[in-house]
Amino acid sequence: MGLWSAMIERVASLLAYFPPKPPSYRLERDTGNRLVCRGGFITTEMERCRVVELDTPRRRGGGGGEKIVAIHVPYSGGKARMTLLHSHGNAVDLGIMQSMYCHLSETLGVNVLGYDYSGYGWSTGKPSIRNTLADVRACYNYLVDELKVRPKDVVLYGQSVGSGPTCELAAKLGDDLGGVILHSPLASGVRVLKPSVEKWPVWCDIYPNHEHVKKIRAPTLVMHGTADEVIHISNAYLLHSSCLNPVAPLWMEGYNHQNLEFAPEYLERLQLYFHDLTRDRR
Repeated sequence: MGLWSAMIERVASLLAYFPPKPPSYRLERDTGNRLVCRGGFITTEMERCRVVELDTPRRRGGGGGEKIVAIHVPYSGGKARMTLLHSHGNAVDLGIMQSMYCHLSETLGVNVLGYDYSGYGWSTGKPSIRNTLADVRACYNYLVDELKVRPKDVVLYGQSVGSGPTCELAAKLGDDLGGVILHSPLASGVRVLKPSVEKWPVWCDIYPNHEHVKKIRAPTLVMHGTADEVIHISNAYLLHSSCLNPVAPLWMEGYNHQNLEFAPEYLERLQLYFHDLTRDRR
């Protein structure tokens, strides 16, 4: 890694990554040798979820590969066509997010795959830009290669810092993607620190989502609260205006970075989004 790359990774680690310590859950094997999550915020709904460890392309210092923990939540109402690949925000892990994944699955009628970034929960390694990009790619490959989900039936969902790996992967997949949802996203690392900045070299920024969205062909939904105190809503405005294939956004008056999903319009907008996706493919 070059000097500039090392500096950018260092800045990113200081600005973006705050994994819960200790993890909110335990990773164990049950009597049938099935991998399970226990403790903390884990609910009884976890019984229908599948916990897996996925290999990523990133290597440890000793030569072994990193492993990330992921939870697959199948829709309990029958066979679901769409699968949501969720990249969560900061300061949470799968133990905290599991109940939300189950709720999204039931409400939207979709399967959900959520994962912990490297260094979060019981995923190995350390949080970094390169690791998050490898992490989301490993999850996408698992859906397509192992679970045989069609690429067009995958929707990438990035929340907060999760918008970084989501946008980067979506831009690379081209037409092989069903949709993209950006929840309280950042336009780039620099624009979180200084929303008024107009031009900044991409090579010395982190998660330049405002450039990636120009290449995302899938229908892209941007959602943000007007009172967001962590990532100013101007980030979302820039992303939406830069999208290659935008859909009607959701600007929630008075909601902040922590409570957007509690707005009544949140689930309604997601339901309409998935309705439109499936309608257009009949």
